[in-house]
Amino acid sequence: MDAILLSGLVGAIVGAATAIAAQFLGHRLATKRELLRFQIQSFERFRREFSEDENLRQISIKKEPLTDDEIDDYLGFFEEIGLYFHRNLVDVELVDEILGDSIIDAWEDEHIRRAIGSVRGAEDDPTYFRYFERLAKHLIEMRDKRIKK
Repeated sequence: MDAILLSGLVGAIVGAATAIAAQFLGHRLATKRELLRFQIQSFERFRREFSEDENLRQISIKKEPLTDDEIDDYLGFFEEIGLYFHRNLVDVELVDEILGDSIIDAWEDEHIRRAIGSVRGAEDDPTYFRYFERLAKHLIEMRDKRIKK
């Protein structure tokens, strides 16, 4: 009789533990799916804004040096993407595929880099455009790894 009772108790504990584990796993998978959906939606919003915003389009194709206001608009847009990247809220591989060249080109542009340094120095704040910088460096690292393969 004790063996039957013990067996029933062990079965109940195992069943409860399995149910809890299944619920935890289900929640984790649902959360992961929601994050992935949000990352893709965030990317799509950035892609659409970059391609449809007349000001950003004009800045992206401009051949002569950008004005301070244009640099601020352009980098402000990339800074927002960088913040989403920093918080893992945008699909960085999609960003790289569609916007990566523009972001890297902006980071590597000497005129833009001097403007960033000027803003950081004038404001005595080295964090201006730091998310843009981190994103650009990450995209450069991704590109370099692709090239080495």
